[in-house]
Amino acid sequence: MRRAITKQKLLEHLDQDLGRELQAILLYLWMRSIAFGIRGHELREILEPEIHAEIKHVEFLADKIIALGGVPSFNVPAWKRPTKLREMLEYALQIERDAVNAYTERVDEASELGETALQVKLEELITDETEHLELLQRLVKGVTPDM
Repeated sequence: MRRAITKQKLLEHLDQDLGRELQAILLYLWMRSIAFGIRGHELREILEPEIHAEIKHVEFLADKIIALGGVPSFNVPAWKRPTKLREMLEYALQIERDAVNAYTERVDEASELGETALQVKLEELITDETEHLELLQRLVKGVTPDM
C-alpha cells in the first residue's frame, strides 16, 4: 500500500537527500586528505571528479527545494571518519547505496505529485550515483581487508 505524499514531505525528503550529498562530499574530502602512498595518490585522482559531481547534486537539490517553495537546511548527517582504505571505500559504498535507494523513492514521490521534470532529473541522479557505486565496488575489490 502506497502512502500519500505531500509537497511538504517531498521537500523534507529532498532536504535529507541534500544532507546526504553534503555528507558524501565531506567523506570524499576526508578520504582525499588522509590517503597516502601510491594508492592514496590514485584515490585522490579518482575522487576529484566524484566530489565535483556531488557538488552539482547539492546545487540541483538546493535550487529545486527553493523552486518548490522550501528552504534548504544544509544539515549534514553525522558521518564516520574511517582511517583504513578498505573501511573508507566500504563506507563510501554504503553512502552511495543509500543515495540510490533514496532517489528511487524520490522518483515515485515526484511522479505521484506530477513533478515530471523533477522525476526525470532524479532518474539522472540515480544514474550518476549508480556509476559512483560501481566505481567504488571495483575499488573495494582491489583492496585487501588489512588495508
